[in-house]
Order: sequence, then C-alpha cells, then structure tokens
Amino acid sequence: MNNETLSEVKNMIKEDSVLIDKEGLSNLYDSVLKIAGFGLGGILYSGGKKAGEKGASAIKEKLGLEGEDLIGAMVVAFKAGNWGNMSVEKKGEEYEVTVKENILIQSLEKTRKKPSCYPLAGYIAGFFELATGKKVQVKEVECQGAGGESCRFQVKIG
Repeated sequence: MNNETLSEVKNMIKEDSVLIDKEGLSNLYDSVLKIAGFGLGGILYSGGKKAGEKGASAIKEKLGLEGEDLIGAMVVAFKAGNWGNMSVEKKGEEYEVTVKENILIQSLEKTRKKPSCYPLAGYIAGFFELATGKKVQVKEVECQGAGGESCRFQVKIG
C-alpha cells in the first residue's frame, strides 16, 4: 500500500468517525462485562462483526481496495481511530492479528480468566470476510484483559 493510500485511509477515518474518550469507552465496556457477564459475548461479537463489515465496505467503495490491501487498510484505520496498535501476520492459510494498547480493555481488571475482546474479534471477522470473500473464524488466543502481553487472534479462512 503506497503512502497516498495510507493517507486516504487516515483521512477517511477522521471524516467518518466520532471522538470518544478512551478511558470512558474502556470503562463502559468494563461495566457491560461486569453487569451482563460473558453470556453477552455472542451479541458483542455480532455487533463488532457488523462494524467490521461496514468499515471494510466503506474503504472498499471509497478507495477501491481489496484483498491484502483491504486488510492492510484495517490496520491503518484501527490505529488512526485510536483503538490501539494492530498488526497482521499471514501464517500459511491463516492469519494472526495482534493488538497492543487495546482501548476496550485498558481499564479492565487484569484478572479475567478468559479472553474478553468479543467486539474486536467480530470486527476482525467482518473485515476479513469482506476482504477475502470467504467465511472466517476468529478466536482470541491471548488477551491483555486476562493478563496477556497483547490481544492475539487466530483468523481461519473458510
């Protein structure tokens, strides 16, 4: 992806996004998890997936990006939106997505027993499905909210 495209993705995020206080958003997510518990995971995943699909679709329509370039745009958009630092590594037929400084879990108590980044897993799934044109499975295998160094996701295509 060239510098002009990177700049276009960043500008698009600025134009199409709203400012939300990081700590406030993280505290809101923490409260939702405490009140509703982990039974809410599927709903949060689905909501995140719709957001990922919508974001990927907007970038694809406005900038004409597809495939690996669209996945690269997800990384740029994620950082430009101040959601954290994301990286994507292709490992054979699968991908590994790593997120550091994940805004959703910054204020979570680091005592959770299970990964808790359901909306982010869904967001990644929505983006990857549009980029690849195939169904994907996304599983969080490490979570900062459960004491991990980062939030890591396995993305299986097909």
